[in-house]
Amino acid sequence: MAKLEKTLKAQEGLALAQDSAPGKGEQASAAQSPSNQVVDWLASLQWCLENQDIDQFVDLFADDGYWRDILTIELDFNSLSKSSIKSYLSHHQLSLPPLKNLALDRPDQLVITPEGRIRSFIQFETDIYRGTGVVILTDSRVTSTHSKAFLFFSQIWEVKGHEEKLGFRRPLGVPTGTHAEGRPLTWLETRNQSAERYKNGVDPTVLILGGGQNGLSVAARLKVLGIESLIVEKSKRLGDCWRTRYDSLCLHDPVWADHLAYMPYPPTWPVYTPKDKLADWFEFYAASMELDVWLQSTLVPSAAEYDPDTGRWTVDVQLGEEGTIQLRPRYLVLATGLNGAPQWPTNIANLDAYSGTVLHSSQFQSAKEWHGKRAVVVGACNSAHDIAAELVHNGAAEVTMVQRSSTFVMSSQHGIPALLDGLYEEGGMATEDADRIFTGLPINMLESMHTKIQEKIAELDRPLLRSLENVGFKLDPYPAGMLIKYFRRGGGYYIDVGCSELIASKKIKLKQGKEVSRLTEHGLVFSDGEGISADVIVFATGYRSVRERIGKLLSEQVAERLGAVWGKDNQGEIPGTWRLFGQPGLWLMGGNFFQARCFSKHLATQILLQELNIYDKNWPGRSQTKVYSKE
Repeated sequence: MAKLEKTLKAQEGLALAQDSAPGKGEQASAAQSPSNQVVDWLASLQWCLENQDIDQFVDLFADDGYWRDILTIELDFNSLSKSSIKSYLSHHQLSLPPLKNLALDRPDQLVITPEGRIRSFIQFETDIYRGTGVVILTDSRVTSTHSKAFLFFSQIWEVKGHEEKLGFRRPLGVPTGTHAEGRPLTWLETRNQSAERYKNGVDPTVLILGGGQNGLSVAARLKVLGIESLIVEKSKRLGDCWRTRYDSLCLHDPVWADHLAYMPYPPTWPVYTPKDKLADWFEFYAASMELDVWLQSTLVPSAAEYDPDTGRWTVDVQLGEEGTIQLRPRYLVLATGLNGAPQWPTNIANLDAYSGTVLHSSQFQSAKEWHGKRAVVVGACNSAHDIAAELVHNGAAEVTMVQRSSTFVMSSQHGIPALLDGLYEEGGMATEDADRIFTGLPINMLESMHTKIQEKIAELDRPLLRSLENVGFKLDPYPAGMLIKYFRRGGGYYIDVGCSELIASKKIKLKQGKEVSRLTEHGLVFSDGEGISADVIVFATGYRSVRERIGKLLSEQVAERLGAVWGKDNQGEIPGTWRLFGQPGLWLMGGNFFQARCFSKHLATQILLQELNIYDKNWPGRSQTKVYSKE
């Protein structure tokens, strides 16, 4: 972020904060330039904040406008429509945040959107932190009225005096510490000792369970803030969570949206990352970011206890063959994914009668051994399609997909560019800029925007979708599209990369709308009485609740205190992840690569504020001690 003082100086003379309430003094004329409209709007906003005038504040928004805020109103995530701002603040006894020195951030990035609105990055500060955001305003040159906010996004970016150790603040890298021989420790000696010290009575501030993209991202964020963390990963190698999946697996999101924090992929990186390449990158990332990791390590189930008096957890970690080590971290971050244990159908009779192989999709690794064999895949979302296609490509004699309900289908060819172009694309804007814009959009607003986009995608995909319907595949017409379905449900869709054509051409057979009733010695029978022979049955039937897994991992008492996880709260925000959700000292870090990169920063910031003892008290603009995910 550009230094606030430089930006303010560059804008000096453009506008001054108004001396009277907005609407009572001179206002922007229809001929004002876009930058002056933003400056004037920020000046009006500044007046409202300084005078705590909520009515005038609300009047700065368009009728369909939103205030998306991360951590400045209260230490939570909020998406407030114009009509709900005043009632929410009043109900929760919250005041407007004391933001000051509101200014354009990098005015050269101000643009007119395709909808004819003005979009600008902004920055601000308080006595405690510096913040960044985005405003999207109506253009008075078009509307002939004063600019109103379609979107005002505000977020904490850095805490003063505790900035990330980047750029000019980067470490020197010279030898530090003292060896037993009296000489300085080398960098390698320091690194080798770093994770080992936790075996010798030193407790990490943060214990992170899971070394996937979410665990690595939050560990990196904490690292550059100077907060010690330790990753506990059950696998033999970092990246095995991807390395051990089915052979053909690639990420379904393109490279431009999938960078990890601080370390973008090189320009030679493929558009869709193969799982083994990604797994190797995880190892490289952890080494480069100097993250402390214990491999082949797990938390002893149901042995975690939280002491509210000391603010520490007591946990037992099974460290491979080295035995059990007790740690007392202040915070636990669960980064083992948003899924629980594999979901197996519970209403299928005679499971023991089957003589073939039964796998869950999480266990399926290679289709090579099923060359010339008959396979049935139960399920019809991403994993099911990928596995069915891999079986066909590896010469399975017969592949049948069992689609029990409906599936949302979108082609990668048309859908991904329509959803991401303008933000995440080759030659596009900097990832940090795209992240700020996308993070700032409330999901309820995105739902409306994507409903229009999805109409265009569906029209482009019409030949594909018709070909599927022609063979009996049942489509879910979810109006808001794939991304919103992911935000709301976490699944239920397929991004087509070729399997749909295999279904349409009947190279993959389809059984639609019927449940598996029972297994026989050589196959399975459906609820309509039809039977299919199979050498292998793969259940791509999803996963159980993450709350259930938390109960088994920590305790049922902890799980009972937790709020909702994933889906939507009454503001349309995703509950549970990256924010308070019922248990002090416990955080859930989950989601795709974009969410791992963006929200790991907000989670780490919340931990930093707790460490500075300003999280639960003396917080400007906040009158409650704790606010958990809203029901």
